[in-house]
Amino acid sequence: MEHLITDTLISLIQLGLHGTSNSKVQIATRVSWPEVLKMASMQGVSAICLDGMQQLTEQPALDKALKLQWIGGVLKQEQAWQQQWRMAQQLAALYAANGIGTYVMKGFSLSRLYPQPAHRPCTDMDCFLLAQDGTCAYGAGNDIAAHNGLKVDCGYYKHSKILLRGLTVENHQYLLPVKGSGKAKRFERELRSWINDGHNIHIGETELRATSPFFDAVFVLAHAQEHFLTEGIILRHICDWAMVLKAHGSTVNWQEWKEVCQTYGLLSFGYAMSRLAQRICGVDIPFDCPSNDDADRRLLDDTLYRQPGCDRQASDFKVRVALIRNMMRDSWKYRLFSDTNSLLFCTRRVWGYLFDKDLD
Repeated sequence: MEHLITDTLISLIQLGLHGTSNSKVQIATRVSWPEVLKMASMQGVSAICLDGMQQLTEQPALDKALKLQWIGGVLKQEQAWQQQWRMAQQLAALYAANGIGTYVMKGFSLSRLYPQPAHRPCTDMDCFLLAQDGTCAYGAGNDIAAHNGLKVDCGYYKHSKILLRGLTVENHQYLLPVKGSGKAKRFERELRSWINDGHNIHIGETELRATSPFFDAVFVLAHAQEHFLTEGIILRHICDWAMVLKAHGSTVNWQEWKEVCQTYGLLSFGYAMSRLAQRICGVDIPFDCPSNDDADRRLLDDTLYRQPGCDRQASDFKVRVALIRNMMRDSWKYRLFSDTNSLLFCTRRVWGYLFDKDLD
């Protein structure tokens, strides 16, 4: 039954992302639709799957209450996205008036690559602020927000949290965790250099700016790997990567991308994510990608069936303990999908949090 639910989910995702071009996809009639909706919701793709459902030439016989629950959930997501979008525009306009550019990473930036942007759920907005001279404007951004009556929480070194109505903005000082690793700090400097390539587009008619295609091709993957190694990913991460491949396939220098991924331990994970993006989302892979069925199976099984490893509502200490426990339990992830091992990774993180004050 699990495979039937998974196959249905994949078919609906492909239909939702590609529309009528795949309308001949057949959906099993004996699948448990409550379980399909449950998994789609857990994986962050319920709205995409509903889009796919609407593309079917023959609609499945869903219980009316379930159909209303599904549609209601998507409408609620759309309303939340619109509210978040309005708040994000206002903050970006405030920063622009003070000579600061707001570069959006992940969520809102990636949502523009989807057929229906509001159907890519966003829990918060991640941004990197640049002053007119190209330097990081993290501190200035926090000060401007605070001076305009917004609550700013600077309790975490990697980013602050700026609280708006219906939206939490993560203003990044660092793009990825850098404590405890000189290599991570070198990677951080390279990532920053790729954010603005001189051709960055504005997202709609707003002051929100998209990051460069090459930055997306590296950072989206690195961010997903970080989640995968410490707590796991969901199908939404694979859909995000698929949309990057589709949108930037002819733009990015993929040979350079491979060299960067090889240097920073991302390549095996990037290959597996690309193969799953092709299998699940139906996108083309714009570079030579060797096969590895075992890696694909383990990555997909962990994505679909992993048990939650930590409660994000718990205290910071309990979350960190849970993350360390996950690292030790999932040592196979590091062996297959990184250039380190779980013990060394964990040791660096603990040492970094306790002793590493030199973040530059």
